[in-house]
Amino acid sequence: MLKKKSRPPCRGRFVALNCEWRTMADAAKVRVLIVEDEPDMNNLLADVLSAYGFEPIQAGSGEQALVVLSGQRPDAILLDLMLPGLSGFELCRQLKTARETRSIPILILTALDRAIDRRYSFETGADEYLTKPFTPDGLVASLRDCLDRCRRAREGCSHLDLAIELAPTLANIRALNMLVTCLYGLTDFTPPQMEALRQGLVRLSDAAGQWAQQRQSRPPAQLRMDLDGRRLRLAFAPLSEGGDAFLAEHLDAEAAVPAALVDAGVVDRIVSEGGGVVLEKVLAPRDGQ
Repeated sequence: MLKKKSRPPCRGRFVALNCEWRTMADAAKVRVLIVEDEPDMNNLLADVLSAYGFEPIQAGSGEQALVVLSGQRPDAILLDLMLPGLSGFELCRQLKTARETRSIPILILTALDRAIDRRYSFETGADEYLTKPFTPDGLVASLRDCLDRCRRAREGCSHLDLAIELAPTLANIRALNMLVTCLYGLTDFTPPQMEALRQGLVRLSDAAGQWAQQRQSRPPAQLRMDLDGRRLRLAFAPLSEGGDAFLAEHLDAEAAVPAALVDAGVVDRIVSEGGGVVLEKVLAPRDGQ
């Protein structure tokens, strides 16, 4: 299965949808790649998206999706996890570690509803996670929200300045994913370097979550990342009592995460500043700069 789905008329099982609104949506020509191995579900998703004015593109496997993506760039991807051959997890990871496809929003749509599946999906780079069964209104609302959220984040990339608490929440993992997407457009970091940075920050967030849970307190530190000219700064500041001790333990130059970031070429130096710790990288000039 590898095809585009034409938009159905305003009748049939989607008669309750607002046809005038759909016509307005058609003007945007938002293309959505559906990656779903069950033909009936794939066609149902295509019908729903067409009825709301999207332009669906259908693929029945991860391998077919890669063929589609080799020739065009959809505006978003609806991705099932349980696929034959290349799994949805692996496809998501591949797309989110490639500079060419990193910025395409990926919405997981699956019957898997375990917390571990949600977390792993976000750790592979997914932007949203939805479960089956779904309602057409709910699916489209989530899709539009994800598209809008990713658009706003991309617009903010030109003045990268992000502050988050170190905590192992899905929202934080999603924020780190968007940060990496921004850095792809602002730096010449390679995919392995980007993945080293993202994984390092996830590890720090996990450690901070364990620290806070043991003490029944707020997260111990906050990360502020900014790109000042050609200098990338990851500034960690204490956020709660004992946060300075957490930083001393986990952000010492010999600690696992900073050492891995230095080895990957993501960090040049580690300095103490204002009671916190700053990891810095001086970036090489890019073409045209």
